[in-house]
Amino acid sequence: MPAPTPNIAILGSGTFAKASYLPALLSLHPTTLNFHSIWSRSPESAQSLLSVAQESSSISPELKSGDEGLESILANPEIDGVLIVLPITSQPDLVIRCLKAGKHVMSEKPLAKVVDDARVLIQRYEREYKTKGLIWRVAENYSHEPILREAGELISNTPELGPILFWNLNMQGYIEDGSKYQKTTWRTIPDYQGGFLLDGGVHWTALLRVVLPTSARPSSLISFSSLHRTHLLPHDTLQAISLPSKSSTTESHGPKTKLTTAVNDETKVPGGIGKSSPTGQILISFAGSNIPQDKALPNGVRITFLNGVMDVTAGFNEESGDRTFKIEVVPGEGTGVKSYKTEGKMDGVKVEIDHFAKAIKELKGGNKLDEDSEGNYAKPRDALWDLAVLEGMLKSHGKEVSVDEMVGK
Repeated sequence: MPAPTPNIAILGSGTFAKASYLPALLSLHPTTLNFHSIWSRSPESAQSLLSVAQESSSISPELKSGDEGLESILANPEIDGVLIVLPITSQPDLVIRCLKAGKHVMSEKPLAKVVDDARVLIQRYEREYKTKGLIWRVAENYSHEPILREAGELISNTPELGPILFWNLNMQGYIEDGSKYQKTTWRTIPDYQGGFLLDGGVHWTALLRVVLPTSARPSSLISFSSLHRTHLLPHDTLQAISLPSKSSTTESHGPKTKLTTAVNDETKVPGGIGKSSPTGQILISFAGSNIPQDKALPNGVRITFLNGVMDVTAGFNEESGDRTFKIEVVPGEGTGVKSYKTEGKMDGVKVEIDHFAKAIKELKGGNKLDEDSEGNYAKPRDALWDLAVLEGMLKSHGKEVSVDEMVGK
């Protein structure tokens, strides 16, 4: 007999819950999960999420609000898991509170406002709740995006591209003063580092984690932060140099020049001969100009290999109206690398909720679950790395900061 479909409650009813979580929940209900309850801090906000849901569905989840409503959700044995979609600083205490009540948890990224808090949270989960078979996953939708995962696999499975020489991440956005993503209190008076850079930028550090091989990821950083637009305090722009682990530095590639006129006595070169290291450049900014999309640089990463280039970029499909990710491989001439191009809908929120619900169902069916497996794309320790890269950039102020030390390797 198959295990029963898990009952899921959503805690939070803000803009992201309406725009991204609700469509995913409606598409997965009732086959993968049962959309059981909505909780928000006020009855009006809980009702607002239900009203949006009922514009396209006849679904009728229970509505709860305030402290009393939260207590009733945590005390309800019918509810198997909760999705926490709340402001950054509200989430860590609630994660523990839900786990303590025996609920499986998926909480929004970043998992905490600073690395130190995140590490303590992870250690407590691993010590007190993971051992009891409770799931805690971090909802980083970029780490679940099928196209981004394909890009990482493509690099791993295409050795003819050769080694990575360098890479460039570009993310430039324009945030209008008073826009729906900026006008909430927790945005306009942020009690956490970085403002939009933390909440929005951590997606792009997750992209680096998913796409780049370990040898090319940031091991340490040198960065500068700025505030260009007053309404986006405390900072709206990060510019950084990413330094990989020292073990990824190699001798330069290919044979020495064939020119018979070249002088090859390297001992006479002032300053010595350089080596090859897959360094990166990062620009993350929400202070961009409001220009037509077709004039803007694409947001994404360009990876330059010895034998070609790969672009992994965010885009928009005019026909379907979907936000997308794209991969394009451009071969170097005469290298034998094959051209490749693909595009896929951004679907990470649906994928992460689907994985979470199916994991709960496995446990309900009496099966063992390995939360450390490669198939779990929402590990808290992976999200800790995403946060550490962002925090390292915010803390650098022109000095080298070790990401590895922040993570605790």
